[in-house]
Amino acid sequence: MKSIFTHITAGFLIVFLTTNTSAQYNWDIGIKAGAANYLGEIGGKEKTRRNFILDLKLKSTSLVAGGFVRYKFNDQWSINNSLSIAQIKGDDALSTNPARVWRNLRFKNTIIELSSRAEFNFFIEPDLGGRGRYNKEFKSFIHGGLTCFYHNPKGSTDGTTWHALRPLQTEGFSYKKLGIGIPVGLGFVFTYDRNHRIGFDFSWTPTFTDYLDDISTVYNDPNNMTDLGASLANQSEGVVPESERLNFVAGEKRGDPTHDDTYMFMTVSYSYFIQSRNKYYKNSRSRIKNNRGRKSRIRRVRAKF
Repeated sequence: MKSIFTHITAGFLIVFLTTNTSAQYNWDIGIKAGAANYLGEIGGKEKTRRNFILDLKLKSTSLVAGGFVRYKFNDQWSINNSLSIAQIKGDDALSTNPARVWRNLRFKNTIIELSSRAEFNFFIEPDLGGRGRYNKEFKSFIHGGLTCFYHNPKGSTDGTTWHALRPLQTEGFSYKKLGIGIPVGLGFVFTYDRNHRIGFDFSWTPTFTDYLDDISTVYNDPNNMTDLGASLANQSEGVVPESERLNFVAGEKRGDPTHDDTYMFMTVSYSYFIQSRNKYYKNSRSRIKNNRGRKSRIRRVRAKF
């Protein structure tokens, strides 16, 4: 996993540096900020589990911010490399599912994400407003790619004091802090005066880990954990009805290992768009300007009889 993270980082830097030195592609560099949320074991609505946004809890929305470099290969295809920092969180107290409410767990997790994705513009309006000036452009796009992220979930018994959960092995398993995901989504970008860009983007990232929230399988035996680990792993005491208590003991279901966790970003961005040219173009333009500055020489020919 570390090698994957290293390769993505190296690729990001190589593309960025190559663009600056060769200056042969159109590119823009910018910042973004917005909302982040997640879908996993914590929270949710009355049913056990539903895909995509059907289990989304808006009260669990947090913030995401980052920067990006985007390269335009042609009118339809671009590649976007970004670095983002986001927080996701969840609380069983927000759920309308009785079993999750009785489980009474909560978490928060800071995600540091390095992502590379391809963008395809399926709609392009080069002259927004139709005035013939071509200084306002609108594009809609879909995207997909690969992301590598670092995460470290934390839990709490009171919502105030937070502890890193991975070292406590609340399910008797130590998962990795590095993970990978497949971001997909859509967005649009508005370009003004050929240089300034305002964009909107929605990105949904299915991951290959079920431990963004530190919940996946069954309750661990409290005798195999520290006192802190045991208190964070099972917080159903005093919440679950007596008739349901046996469903919240060691070996009983704590999560759903058949589905990995996902997270999503909804961001607004600003970037500065640069239309760079290659050396051949620059030399050609230079020759044209020089030729225009030269005075035409008229060759006089003496008539012969």
